[in-house]
Amino acid sequence: MATENTDLSAAARRLILVNVCLGQFIAAVDARSVNVALPTLSTEFGSAMQTVQWVPLAYQLTVIGLVLSLGRLGDMVGRKKIYNLGFLIFMTGTTLCGFAPGIMTLVGARLIEGIGGAMILANGRAIVSAVFGGSGRGKALGITSMAFHMGYIVGPSLGGFLIDSLGWRAIFFVNLPVALAGAAMAWRVLRETVEAKRSYTIDLAGSATLLAFVVALILGLNRAARSGLDVGAAALFLAFAALLALFIFLERRSDEPVLDLGLFRQRVFSAGIASLALVSLSQTATFFLLPFYLQGILSLTPTEVGLTLIFYSVVIVFLAPIGGSLSDRFGSRRLCAAGSAATAVSVLSLAFVDADSTRMAVMIPLMGMGLGWALFASPNLSSLFGSVAQDRLGAVGGATVTAANVANAVGTALASMLFARWLAWSGVAETSARSYKDWSQAPQAYVFAFRNSWLVFAGFAFVAIVIAMMGRRAEGAESYEAKL
Repeated sequence: MATENTDLSAAARRLILVNVCLGQFIAAVDARSVNVALPTLSTEFGSAMQTVQWVPLAYQLTVIGLVLSLGRLGDMVGRKKIYNLGFLIFMTGTTLCGFAPGIMTLVGARLIEGIGGAMILANGRAIVSAVFGGSGRGKALGITSMAFHMGYIVGPSLGGFLIDSLGWRAIFFVNLPVALAGAAMAWRVLRETVEAKRSYTIDLAGSATLLAFVVALILGLNRAARSGLDVGAAALFLAFAALLALFIFLERRSDEPVLDLGLFRQRVFSAGIASLALVSLSQTATFFLLPFYLQGILSLTPTEVGLTLIFYSVVIVFLAPIGGSLSDRFGSRRLCAAGSAATAVSVLSLAFVDADSTRMAVMIPLMGMGLGWALFASPNLSSLFGSVAQDRLGAVGGATVTAANVANAVGTALASMLFARWLAWSGVAETSARSYKDWSQAPQAYVFAFRNSWLVFAGFAFVAIVIAMMGRRAEGAESYEAKL
């Protein structure tokens, strides 16, 4: 177990914590402001939802493919180098996003931005964990988590304001001074936290296959959104199944797998990962659809959309510490089930909105989803980390990051696919759905598509309740080792 770095003064440790929080904050602001901009981008470039979805997906897929390997690379060559380089690449990507002349150029720039983001995310919390030891580590990591959610609060409102006042390009340019300050600060205050460079093997084949099967699934959903389950979509889904089987085969044979499949022998771990994926998928899909509903059906401005969406994160910031304390008192399983239930009921309530609904009809479910995540997240992580031996904690951390990011990417693609298929069921062609500004003139088909899509995602969250209750309490490290 790592101990606190005594070579650094308390002031130096605080500056390092501030810097890592800055990296977490800017990543969250970028993600949430881009979501608010999606309807505007759809109109600006005359692109359907199935095309615009690649703006967030490009970033998410890059993180999925790189974050675990970049974490290992930081252990090999030094976390400071990778972390600092991440800020510079992120700045390059966000600059290119701001100048993008077309939707596909923007998607390409988001890939570059994702490389930088993966470098920051893969090493930031590892740096904090190395610098703060003992009882101080949990508090420091909690502060980084709060910084991330503060970014979730600032992102929608700031993004909406910038879109209304300066245009969508401003949501990328505003990142530049913050990223530059983070890079300059990191260069001055960070100390290398990897003292003995150990020899690690990076599972490149596993990382590539992981990204490949997720991309195949998303491309299949994208094809199905446009053409239904035709030959092309079926071929992509078969490719997904084959690549998933290959991934499992490779990971079982690898000495340093990108995902330790042995962890899934623990029932509490399997239940925790599955419920995490389902809750993340349900919430991400809801957030992808909401800006289109709020702007297209309720005719809100981007600023109003941003101010509506922040109610989710405000609840999390205030209640997340309580969720962690309650799990210590009542156990993780009940809290995870309660959080899943709050998510399910909240998403289900969105299935009853219509063209005459008020903003309050969206704000209340958003607060319910925030409550659900506050009750679910910390207890779920506690049960996952508590189910394995000390030397497996890194593998658990990597598995949770991977599961959440894969669920986020699939949730975005699945939301786009379901919305498009429900519209097609109502007889609305893809070309007719490109400009959200026309939706409110004949909203019935669009409301039908939103409501039915949210019904499906509420179903995913209800399944998460059952899975969360199935997981036994953590049996301890000895039980896990005995099953290997």
